[in-house]
Amino acid sequence: MTVDHDQPKGGGKLRILEINVGLFKQVAPEQTDFFWAGRKPYGKTNVLFGPSAFLRTLKALRAGQYDIVVVDGPPLPAWHPRTWLTALRDYHIRAPKALFAIAAARLMHRFHDVPVAVIDINDSFGIGTHQFGLIERCHSYFKRELTADRWQVFFKSSHWDLPGRRWRSQKSSQRRMAKLRPFHLGYPSQPTIEPTTEKTSDVFFAGDLWPNSTVRTDGIKELLALRDEGYVIDVPDKPLDRKTFHQRLAAARLAWSPAGYGWDCYRHYESSELGTVPLMNYPTIMQHRPFRAGEHCVYYSVETGGLSRAVRAALKEPDHLAEMAKAARAYTLEHHTARARIEYVVATVLGRKLDGSPAETE
Repeated sequence: MTVDHDQPKGGGKLRILEINVGLFKQVAPEQTDFFWAGRKPYGKTNVLFGPSAFLRTLKALRAGQYDIVVVDGPPLPAWHPRTWLTALRDYHIRAPKALFAIAAARLMHRFHDVPVAVIDINDSFGIGTHQFGLIERCHSYFKRELTADRWQVFFKSSHWDLPGRRWRSQKSSQRRMAKLRPFHLGYPSQPTIEPTTEKTSDVFFAGDLWPNSTVRTDGIKELLALRDEGYVIDVPDKPLDRKTFHQRLAAARLAWSPAGYGWDCYRHYESSELGTVPLMNYPTIMQHRPFRAGEHCVYYSVETGGLSRAVRAALKEPDHLAEMAKAARAYTLEHHTARARIEYVVATVLGRKLDGSPAETE
């Protein structure tokens, strides 16, 4: 179902144009026109942002028939060889249309004045030079791996190394940095089971180890060593189907959720939604609505012994851990669902909710 383009601007529910991200299409499909302009195909659906869609959408944008445009933050520029070579390989006979879509999605913002929100959920903490035009055009740039010092996202992009005092003092640099906002991955779909208070293990972990993150390869040694101390550590030795995975995750008191390629991880929210307290290394990024230590989660230091100490200390207080699990689930359902995340986006950009009513100021 597509947006009613005859509705006058400023009235009723928001009208959204979304390219590549998919969050608004998931939560508010009746309010969202969704198109794909990625270098790899999007499932089997025919939503490529081809010439006719581009012209039709641009006309609607210029007529004020959308309230907001939501786009992704592509890790590669449209003109990069990997972009068009991947498109040529994967789209086959549709490659010309795909190449048009990739370019059109990046150029369209020069021809309309509708507010733009960029959602960058890439693993990398960096923002490349090819993104600068988009940053300057958008209202807000929502970034998953937003470094604690936000200037560092520009490392080796517009500056030859770490941006220094002179670069940070430039008005253009300050304008870009001021548009950066934190954004969480959240959990993309509903768990297959309900939470349980019946716990059969102390710590659960299932995920990639090598070659992934040194946080993981270092931490797994400590985690497995805790078995020798009598703790019940559930680390499957083979892949699990989704339901079994969720059952074992829900049956643990703690879910080890270490940094992978990025710090933010689906497991943080997936475990808390299933009533298991997430066990995470200390954040390396700026967050929106972060979990609070001792209330929703357990944090640990990545130095040797940090994980073991955190696990022992947490498991000494099982009643408190059970209360934390309840609080973490309630917090996730309030602040980290797909709906909560897109409400955060539209409230930041437009000061309104999805239904068009005024948003509360955070």
